[in-house]
Amino acid sequence: MRDVVLDNFKFYLISLVVVGHAIEPLIDKFEWLKSVYVFIYLFHMPMFAYVSGVLTASKIDSSLFRKIVGNLVIPYVCLEIVYSLFDYYAFSRTALVISPLIPYWILWYLFSLALWRMLLPIVAQFKFPIALSIVLGLACGLNSYDYNLSFSRTFVFFPFFLIGHYCHSSIMDKIQAYRMSRAVGGGFIALILLLLIVMPDANNINVRWLYGSRSYSGLGVEWWLGMGYRLLIYIAAFSVGMALLTLAQKNRHFFTMYGEESLYIYVLHGFVMKGLLAAGLYGYIRNEWEASVLMLGSLALLPILSSRYARKLADNIMNPCGLKRVVLADTVR
Repeated sequence: MRDVVLDNFKFYLISLVVVGHAIEPLIDKFEWLKSVYVFIYLFHMPMFAYVSGVLTASKIDSSLFRKIVGNLVIPYVCLEIVYSLFDYYAFSRTALVISPLIPYWILWYLFSLALWRMLLPIVAQFKFPIALSIVLGLACGLNSYDYNLSFSRTFVFFPFFLIGHYCHSSIMDKIQAYRMSRAVGGGFIALILLLLIVMPDANNINVRWLYGSRSYSGLGVEWWLGMGYRLLIYIAAFSVGMALLTLAQKNRHFFTMYGEESLYIYVLHGFVMKGLLAAGLYGYIRNEWEASVLMLGSLALLPILSSRYARKLADNIMNPCGLKRVVLADTVR
């Protein structure tokens, strides 16, 4: 039985993913767009890691490795090849580069998800796995791993995966027990977004802090200060993410299906965004209302990329040999 609250939550998150990628090429043109972008990137991927943790089975058996390979590794490799080919032709590259050990753009999430699932039975042996993951997330900024093996992002966002896996039930109990949770959560989100828009220094925020892929030295700070910043980002990401979770209703709506099919939307929307960039669309956006139309119009991708035809296309890309229908990773318990 599906968790409708979680599906509605995933709808919010995948909407923010699409909007965030749609406006990314414009954030240096319009200050308010950068504020929106910072707000989105503060918590949207940490919360997807959280959801993946919720939906990862506690049972660890001999089929774990087979599921990871069939549901994540094979789709990842296929998508890596197709995205690399698309990039090569769309941008007229001089060389075709296929590097599965350095995930292409958005594909880091599938790579990291496979690693999180393999790491889970290991960290489960420790008494305080979440505390351990936070220490690892802070420590990985001491060295420069960049995008190799998605190492940095894997450990930076790992605490959210474990919080979702171990704490989601108790979190939901507390949210549902507090009658004013939705009002407080909505108010908190509005306050954070408003502060980011009106803050005079918001446009100077280094968004690379939110990607989880850079070392502290690469971000231009000493290690001890970097750890402090990352810890503050952890707290902010969790706080805003939980506020958004309070707004996820228990009832099905027309948009619930977009949450159900969120991973299809995720893996396919990158082709659209890269296609728009290659076509030079962003060069024609010169004022704020055009940027606003693009931002809102990007949400039209949700019904398109979750349609039956889009899902079939995605399945054919991720499972070209047709050995077994791919069960998307964020719906497997």
